[in-house]
Amino acid sequence: MNEQRGILARIRTVIIVTLIAAMLWLLAESRMVRTRTIEAQLAITSVEPSGVLELVVRQAPGATRTRTVELELEGSTAGIDRLIRQLQSRVELRLGREIPARPGLFVIDLRAELRRSPDLDMHGVTIKAVSPETVQIEVDELEMREFPVRVFLPEGVQTDGAPRAEPALVRMQGPSNVFASVENEFARVTLTQEQIDQLTPGRLDTFPGAIVQIDGIAPGTWSTTLEPAQVDVLLELKSVTQRLELDALPVQVLIAPAEIGKWRVELDDADRDLIGVMVEGPVEAIEALRTDAVRPRALVSLTFEELERGVQAAPAQIVNLPPGCRVVSTDRTVGLQITRLPQSEPNPAVENQSQP
Repeated sequence: MNEQRGILARIRTVIIVTLIAAMLWLLAESRMVRTRTIEAQLAITSVEPSGVLELVVRQAPGATRTRTVELELEGSTAGIDRLIRQLQSRVELRLGREIPARPGLFVIDLRAELRRSPDLDMHGVTIKAVSPETVQIEVDELEMREFPVRVFLPEGVQTDGAPRAEPALVRMQGPSNVFASVENEFARVTLTQEQIDQLTPGRLDTFPGAIVQIDGIAPGTWSTTLEPAQVDVLLELKSVTQRLELDALPVQVLIAPAEIGKWRVELDDADRDLIGVMVEGPVEAIEALRTDAVRPRALVSLTFEELERGVQAAPAQIVNLPPGCRVVSTDRTVGLQITRLPQSEPNPAVENQSQP
């Protein structure tokens, strides 16, 4: 029995000694000075405006944009672990604390700001190095400006009255330095020819959702907002077409070359000329017709099947009109008399020409 008690006492002693040794080793390990390098995201934050100035902040343009920083830490294991937990993989620069709360360009020493940060417990830890060592920060004051809206149309588009935008005024908020690049004191709305083609001349139309632009400030520029970013455009296209009644047009009959000489085609006396044909088109095209610079023709085209059937009427077509012109009068039908000719008898009523 005494022997068993002695064995248990020795085992208990070994366990106690082992635990004490482990605790002493852990304590020494936690107090041992080590060096460790970590990476953290750089965050730049602003605060709610507390005075008359409303400020915005960003990394200065033109400089290399810093997204992450490397920190070389020296200290005890416990101290480094505690600092890493506080950082949460993030180095934050706040406007009004690390960043001066006034407009200007500033160079921020990251190591110095981290060492005096009130949010970090630096006890037992030294920041040996930070890469990059500094960042350049720009702080600017927000302004609000109003711009009247002007509507721009493709060259040559004519309207009855000036086109207008609704609303006629837009507001932009942005940093004062951004407004220095504004090229005009108005906002621009530009309609394309494709958009104009959707409108009906002579009628007041509304084109919704036209995009507003401020010359010199690209969309998405730093801390800029435009209200509204789209407007409706109201405009009435001037009617640029005219109408003209053509002079009497002699009617010509066209058949396939292979059928020439086989048929006699005669027109009714009342339909030898087309009278009262009304066309509509652009001013320049109508003027070309009026001055005979362009000479339209009236044609009746007959197929072999129509000749075989001996059709008594066929529609007349007006050809050789200037581009953009169309016939607006009712379709004209021409009366016909078709007879088959002996092979030796010529056909004086049909021109020796092919289909156009």
